[in-house]
Amino acid sequence: MSITKQLLKDAKSNIIFAMLASMVSASAGIAIIAGINYVIEQGITNLPSAIGLYIALLALLLASSVWSQVLLVNIGYSMVFKLRKNLVNRILNTSIERQEQLGSTDIYNVLTRDVTMVSNATRQLPVAMYNSFLVLAGLLYLLWLSPLLFLFVCVVVVFGVWTDAKLTNSLQHMLTKVRRLDDTLFQHYEAVVEGRNELALNQKRRHVLFDEQFLPTAEESRAQAAKAEVVWAVNLNWTTLLIFFIIGVVFFAGLKIESVGQDVVIAYILAIMFLRTPLSMILDSIPTVIKGNVALQAINRLDLNEDDSAADTKQSTSIDFNTLQLKQVQYQYPTHNGEAGFTLGPIDFEVHKGELIFLIGGNGSGKSTLAKLLTGLYKESSGQLLLNGTQINDSNRSQLKNCFSAIFPSFYLFSDVVDTHGSSQDDEKITHYLERLAINSKVSVQQGKLSTTALSQGQRKRLALVLLYMENRQVLLLDEWAADQDPVFREVFYREILPQLQRDGKTVIAISHDDHYFDVADRIYKLDYGQLIQFDVHQHKLFSAG
Repeated sequence: MSITKQLLKDAKSNIIFAMLASMVSASAGIAIIAGINYVIEQGITNLPSAIGLYIALLALLLASSVWSQVLLVNIGYSMVFKLRKNLVNRILNTSIERQEQLGSTDIYNVLTRDVTMVSNATRQLPVAMYNSFLVLAGLLYLLWLSPLLFLFVCVVVVFGVWTDAKLTNSLQHMLTKVRRLDDTLFQHYEAVVEGRNELALNQKRRHVLFDEQFLPTAEESRAQAAKAEVVWAVNLNWTTLLIFFIIGVVFFAGLKIESVGQDVVIAYILAIMFLRTPLSMILDSIPTVIKGNVALQAINRLDLNEDDSAADTKQSTSIDFNTLQLKQVQYQYPTHNGEAGFTLGPIDFEVHKGELIFLIGGNGSGKSTLAKLLTGLYKESSGQLLLNGTQINDSNRSQLKNCFSAIFPSFYLFSDVVDTHGSSQDDEKITHYLERLAINSKVSVQQGKLSTTALSQGQRKRLALVLLYMENRQVLLLDEWAADQDPVFREVFYREILPQLQRDGKTVIAISHDDHYFDVADRIYKLDYGQLIQFDVHQHKLFSAG
């Protein structure tokens, strides 16, 4: 869908009013030009009336122009607001699986670059639309002056429109290619920023990234962008040449055609020179509008969920957690480059209210995948999840999510504290948890806002646990939470924090490698190559030889 179609879809009635205002403004502008031509030809018989009419036309031109611009600008910015709102809403309602397939690079690029491009285009559309009506009114005036001369003008205009369409089509292809190259450049930027430690230590890797990956992409992007600018410069100059060619055609045709008077030729040339500015402004807006259309296509290609967030909110009722069962549950990752993805399961698993369960296993065994299945972030490929005996499906999956709070390895730390009611001003309670987790010397809280999140990874995990305390959900899933803690606080976590959570009535599922603390758990399950078995710490080693 193009930006113009999107505008018509979102604000059809306002667009009609804006078009009417633009027509009035364009008519007033042409009437002023026609009046000047008339005065040059016939002279002024009543000066006060002529001045009054001239001032009235100027006032009408100003009022209708401002009205048109205000309407069109508001329409454009309303579209950008709706686009941002709907885009963020769609991302929030898109499954974690789909977001992981897209990757953060594509999503960030759309949210930053593409939305900005669409915004720039919507700012240009009001200018282009207003000037289009001005040019149309000017052409009608030329037709009224002399239909015969207008035929000569039409031949040149049709040829000019045809060449402009060809060049514009080439420009669209070039800018689309530049947009795709920008995606690759964004990936390189991410590697430069996120991989700074590895790049600083490894000169060869830095050479590969900079010389073999970044520079060729940046050079191709530069070449394509420069080529697009050259094509557009040719188009602009070609249009200017055609305007002067039209003036020449009118002038020489006027000399040869007896029915066309000198006054008509002068009026034609004056009108064409007047139309040169709005025509140039239309042409200047075309690259920006094309970039906006390319960006809008990139946004639509993301294939995000169209569901409204209100639907999920209505289903977000909390229920008392008693049991969660997995019956023959499987999860199959999508095929990638012709190779079948990792398969988890089939798994049979059950957790009851108040239990403390450990999940163990080697890297790549499926622990994190199982964690996302348990929390409802992943949708099972087959099998059944039952919450309190009720099967989980798309209509009630939010109930499962509402039972859980989780800290995953790649967690995001929010600076605002959210409790069970969606906000928190209980600074005293938050401070208590900060002290309990020994980070009160690093972080303070004021009106539910944390003073900082710029901490070491271990401290960040403690702060994330504070947020979980305040959320006060019934089930906690902690994915290798203790991995970044020092030995002293690791002991505190296993011997004090986890038992206290149980005493508080919480159900805890912890992914752990700390075999020294296996005695804390009620039950232990081990994942091995996607298969789950109950683990007896007295009969088995943590990791099998195979």
